[in-house]
Amino acid sequence: MLTKAYYQGLVAPFLKSHPGVTVTIESPSGKNVQSTLQQELVSGSAPDIVASTLDPVVAQQMIAFPDSSWVTSTPLSDSNKVDGKNWQVATGQQNQSLVYYNQTAFQKAGITTPPKSLAEFTADLAKLKNAGYVGLQTAGEWVTGAQFSMMANPGLLGDNLNWYAERNKKKVTFEQSAYNTYLKAYAGWIKSGTVPKNSLGEKYQTSIDNFLAGKSGMFVMGSWLNASVNSAKNLPFKVGVFPTPTADGSTPKQMSGQAQPYSILKSSKHQGLALDLVKYLVTDKNAVTASLKSEGNFRAGYSYPGTELDAAVGKIVDTAPGTVNGTAGPGVNAGFGNELNTVVQSLYTGESADKAVAKLDSWWNANAGQ
Repeated sequence: MLTKAYYQGLVAPFLKSHPGVTVTIESPSGKNVQSTLQQELVSGSAPDIVASTLDPVVAQQMIAFPDSSWVTSTPLSDSNKVDGKNWQVATGQQNQSLVYYNQTAFQKAGITTPPKSLAEFTADLAKLKNAGYVGLQTAGEWVTGAQFSMMANPGLLGDNLNWYAERNKKKVTFEQSAYNTYLKAYAGWIKSGTVPKNSLGEKYQTSIDNFLAGKSGMFVMGSWLNASVNSAKNLPFKVGVFPTPTADGSTPKQMSGQAQPYSILKSSKHQGLALDLVKYLVTDKNAVTASLKSEGNFRAGYSYPGTELDAAVGKIVDTAPGTVNGTAGPGVNAGFGNELNTVVQSLYTGESADKAVAKLDSWWNANAGQ
């Protein structure tokens, strides 16, 4: 969790070189940054800069960054443009198609090598359950849908980065996509008990705590989990990591997102100064390195002393055949991430995979172009 103290430390050198400038750090007052921003836009109290990943639906409220090298060289700048313009710039890149695992649990379960295919992954979940572990650590809140997309989006978009755009044109469907394959697998995990039905009652932090306590065998999560693992004291096991499984066992592209991105509000009365600050945050070597290190993120041309786990994630990133987007961004209907989360959670209450995937297609048809 990035705190006020973290951001205060990050901007301190900028303030030192800009006497008389004050930067006030605000925490979200709503359930998240997106909802807080929408409330503030209505009330006329929006900030100058937003430091968070935002739904493209609010892009029209943001200034377009200049077409300068310092903007275009930021991570994933091309894939997150709206109408050909950058409205967010990021310090780094979060890689999310990762499975962290309990090496002791694997040994006790007789698993000698990490699974590569979905079938191998399913078989190993059963082995972990038989060895007394929760096979796959999941949770409620936003976690359920996020974990699903981390696993399934490399299959959905790996061979067709324009899949969302083609879905808008009704050339493809979720029913005939990798989502159907993964929904069927997920429903099977719940039915077999390798994913407990009561997992929806757990919060995100609880899921991390349970994994670090050695209660579960595997945990699908983004590279920011490295920070929690690295700071944990007296871990009862060694943590390993491998790419999320694919249907055929091939190496997946990494679902990636911009890490610690910044946007500037059109309503800001200090746009020039805000632009100077954002440029500093995404280009200054010390600021970028501190940002990357804070969550275990990555960026080409930047490095920092890390742990064995950091190096393992870095190797996965280096050997991945590319990147894919998540459940937000250009071409994706607003609110899709929330709908996917709801649909995946419905599997826990007995919804079939067939009905779940049909709901995704129905929702997309009803919300196309939003």
